Amino acid sequence: MPKVSRTITTDAPIDEVFAYLADFSNGPEWDSTQESSVAREEGGPRLGQVYDITVRWGDREIPMVYEVTAFKPNHMITLVGDGSTTHAVDTLEFTEVSDGGTAVTYTADIKLKGLLRVAEPFLGSKFTELFDGAEAGISRQLAKLAAGEKG
Repeated sequence: MPKVSRTITTDAPIDEVFAYLADFSNGPEWDSTQESSVAREEGGPRLGQVYDITVRWGDREIPMVYEVTAFKPNHMITLVGDGSTTHAVDTLEFTEVSDGGTAVTYTADIKLKGLLRVAEPFLGSKFTELFDGAEAGISRQLAKLAAGEKG
């Protein structure tokens, strides 16, 4: 799958948006494909933090391990995920907008492994549909954050 990138804007301040989205244990709140996401260590998101994630693909649950490989507070985070069938690189970039809100650019680069790579060209619309769902989930959760709600 080629890289997919979307930008979402919210009225919530950058420090709150970063704190929420950079903590990938919040992923199941905004990404409907994530069944669970648990940080291996306490202390929140940081360089080297590892998350054990269970992703639902159809009727299958697929375990993946994501590691924070780049981290600049209130600016960007990159996580690299690996599972038996999938390799993913997710990057979130944060920019303060003029009214005190935040623009988040979320880029995902997902590659299938093994024999599934053959099917990858035919699954583009499915990946786009999944990414559309994540974008909608992020927008929904950031609207709650802007309204003073959590989760």
